[in-house]
Amino acid sequence: MLLGLCLLLTGCTSLQLGYVNLAARFADYQRIADLVYDEHSQQHLDIYLTSQPKPNRALIVFFYGGCWGACQPLTKEYYRFLAEAFTSAGYPVVISDYRLYPSVKFADIMHDAAGTVKFAVNHAAQYGLNPQNIVLMGHSAGAHIAAMLTLNPAYLGPDYYANIKGFVGLAGPYDFLPFTEAYQADLFGPASNYANSQPVNFVHTGQPPLLLLHGLKDSVVKLKNLDSLKHHALAINGCVSSHIYSELDHKTLIGAFALPYQTSEPVLTDTLHFIEGLFSQTPCPA
Repeated sequence: MLLGLCLLLTGCTSLQLGYVNLAARFADYQRIADLVYDEHSQQHLDIYLTSQPKPNRALIVFFYGGCWGACQPLTKEYYRFLAEAFTSAGYPVVISDYRLYPSVKFADIMHDAAGTVKFAVNHAAQYGLNPQNIVLMGHSAGAHIAAMLTLNPAYLGPDYYANIKGFVGLAGPYDFLPFTEAYQADLFGPASNYANSQPVNFVHTGQPPLLLLHGLKDSVVKLKNLDSLKHHALAINGCVSSHIYSELDHKTLIGAFALPYQTSEPVLTDTLHFIEGLFSQTPCPA
């Protein structure tokens, strides 16, 4: 089990990554690969279409982590297993690459992330997607990116932002000042901009519902990040729920979406329950 759940961060080999994604390659979905969503930066995304879409036709847009590029450069191809998990449940998925530090700074990363969402909205009809029911999701630094899009409407503008109906954050850094890694000062600099890198500083009335997930054994991102964002959201009567998994760490939390580990912990089940609740009569899904 540990071989498969060792996923996608520093220390995993290409053999292990291939093992994790092997079953996902034969699942019942259509992958439309390497669509250019930004002509200037030549960044690409993949769209995974489900054969049995849910009536609400929600679209999941996922961002991967890797310290914004500073730890280990990752690519969208590593996350086919996550697309399988959601397409099997009836939800199409978009996964994009984005420019990474140290080649670019945080503003450029967020430009790419916003461009991913805008492409999905602008081309929804072409691929049979519903642009009005977007759920943003991410792991680690990807959760930070997705949280910034969810909480700070300035990145998308009002027209695109109106399509964001929910956020799912896996082990996200949401309140991590003062910085503990040297590269972060450069990535998020200058110092006058540090506060603008923290999702907790953009919590606002009317923001989409939040689902925050964390592994208690996580030694990479501290649990205080979840606690702080949840506290700030509740303080404005925002809709926020959370699950903390006692046996999972930073890697195995995302690994719980991979076959055959989806039933080992209820991470996928909890996420699907939240997404279903977003489009039901439940005002604030748990």
